[in-house]
Amino acid sequence: MANPDQNQRTWLILAHCFNMDGRAASQTITDKLPSLMAADIRPVVLSAPTGDRDGRFPHYQVISPVPSGILFELRHIIKKRFQSRGVEKGLKAVLTIACLPFLILEKLLLQLDSQWSWFISATLKGSALVKQFEPELIYSTAGPPSTHAAGYLLHRLTGKPWLAEVHDPLIQDVETPRWHNYYFKKWLEKKIWEHAAAVIYFTQQARQSAQDRNGERERAFVLRPGALVPDLSAVRYARQATMHIGHFGSLAAERNLGCLIKALHALLAENPAWKDFLKLDIFGGDLDAVSLDVLRHYPLEGLVACHGRLEYDPATEKSGRQQVLEAMCQTDVLLLVHGLDAAAGEYIPSKLYEYLLVGRPILGLVASGSELEGILRSSGHYCVDQTDQSAVKQAVAAAIHDWLANSLRSPQDPSAYTVESTVGKLIEIADGIC
Repeated sequence: MANPDQNQRTWLILAHCFNMDGRAASQTITDKLPSLMAADIRPVVLSAPTGDRDGRFPHYQVISPVPSGILFELRHIIKKRFQSRGVEKGLKAVLTIACLPFLILEKLLLQLDSQWSWFISATLKGSALVKQFEPELIYSTAGPPSTHAAGYLLHRLTGKPWLAEVHDPLIQDVETPRWHNYYFKKWLEKKIWEHAAAVIYFTQQARQSAQDRNGERERAFVLRPGALVPDLSAVRYARQATMHIGHFGSLAAERNLGCLIKALHALLAENPAWKDFLKLDIFGGDLDAVSLDVLRHYPLEGLVACHGRLEYDPATEKSGRQQVLEAMCQTDVLLLVHGLDAAAGEYIPSKLYEYLLVGRPILGLVASGSELEGILRSSGHYCVDQTDQSAVKQAVAAAIHDWLANSLRSPQDPSAYTVESTVGKLIEIADGIC
């Protein structure tokens, strides 16, 4: 590691999730670092040990000190370090049994997420790092709320300016309070609003909702995270005999493919010949329980292919992320599902920014009136209200007809949502508080 220039600016960056291949919370910060360093800012990173240590700058890792955090983080470490599935499962089983009595006691006392205690270790280590490196600001980017809890405490202990970047809404206005987790996050949002020198949100609605709960304040910004411009020089899209509709990323009960499966089932009943050239590819995991249940009632024989999570390939030396980007580039239509939960209007799936930079047509199943809908429509992509089954069917049919006519919609202009652009605005915000 090169010796730092005495005049070089230093930021202490708190990120529980860091250098984890394919993880959205990790990519949001790790993608920024080359541009920050190019702007002569030295990052000093403090993260959990779940990701790889980065040797380009000072990078420290601390584990959460309570049973839920130890179990969560060590399971990730075991999965990362042991290639044998049998060894991995055996070690995880031993770890779970060892932690179980203490985990039960913890959950009886506190109902918080698995990473909640990371702020204890991060505050202790962060205090030493502030003394050692004398950063001009503390930048918490998350991910787990504990990251911002550490940012708040370090700000109070050291007096350093605190920049908080909130990835997803901490709380929702329609949320039913549930034990300690809700009240902890409500308290933390208030502390962010009152003490952070600047707060960054990813959507206008998330910022507005926080303002409605906590009152007016200056320096509350909306900054889209963007994505790195991918290197796809070795791969090009070429139309094949099969039309591939691809979903990339995790699925869940509130973000499922039920409406798409029903639409495809109805269209295939009307157009049986389409079975010969349609394929629905699922990357990043398995189908969620809701999608599986819908698929049982509306079967798509042989059309659904689950590719799982793509990991580092030693044969090609390609990361899982690079493999995913190449698969995106070769997909006819990229599927983006917004989700049905109450907070859908306050977040945008991070996969959108990679989709836009890959340049393939996107079929967005979105919340009507959301910022995501506005971005997709202004970019010329297929977009439809995910709760309107008839409209979903029409949108899917339109994409298929366009593919058959070799006239799929494609974006005319390159995406403006790049990491380089985001970092430039981030530095402007930091300049305003340092």
